[in-house]
Amino acid sequence: MKTILLACCAVLATPPVYVYAQSADARPDSVRVALRQGADDAELNQLLSHVLGVERLRVEVTEARLAGKHLLLTYQEYRQGVASPEKEVVAAESRLSRFDSRGHFGLEVYARQATDSRLDNVFVFAAGRNTKSFQAMGTKGSLYSMRADIWPYQLRKSPAADSGQRPTLEHHFPVGKKVPFLVYTLPYEADGYLQYCSLAQSKVAPAEWYTKFKVEHFVVYYLLIH
Repeated sequence: MKTILLACCAVLATPPVYVYAQSADARPDSVRVALRQGADDAELNQLLSHVLGVERLRVEVTEARLAGKHLLLTYQEYRQGVASPEKEVVAAESRLSRFDSRGHFGLEVYARQATDSRLDNVFVFAAGRNTKSFQAMGTKGSLYSMRADIWPYQLRKSPAADSGQRPTLEHHFPVGKKVPFLVYTLPYEADGYLQYCSLAQSKVAPAEWYTKFKVEHFVVYYLLIH
């Protein structure tokens, strides 16, 4: 039986996203995105991850100069190296993807195996939600994982008041440039192990994962902050 390597994944798998930028008027070149994975309440986190098999990511962005602007989330599914057309998670210019008047944007992402054959990725915005469903590869539905650690997030130091929260990770993302943001993927199988962290942190572009690692099925989510 294959062994699943999870040790290095606990902190890096999927936390919330916050965005902060620099000075007052011009659009920032980049924003700082903070991720927090799981639920802050220990019992709820245990229920989600160990009973219901649900991965949860919280994403938040706060940048005053982005007030009223939009971000665009798109996705592209890959099966055995073949890419499907890229699609939008929500329509461009949708109210769901708009920064509020304070320049704040919040998003929660839930990923789970809904049935033996169906995978659900649920995106919960401040003003609504949207679900993207995919067909699992064979009998491997329980092996999929939502990965944020394709980028080198840094652990943010939190004040004592936040000590009850899950760890918050941060990374700067460009403004005006589309980049891979999350990947919902099967693991890389090597030497009898199922490897998640070594796959996500390989620095190989997700579009090349089938060629390089023979990962049969994954979905890449792209982020564009306008």
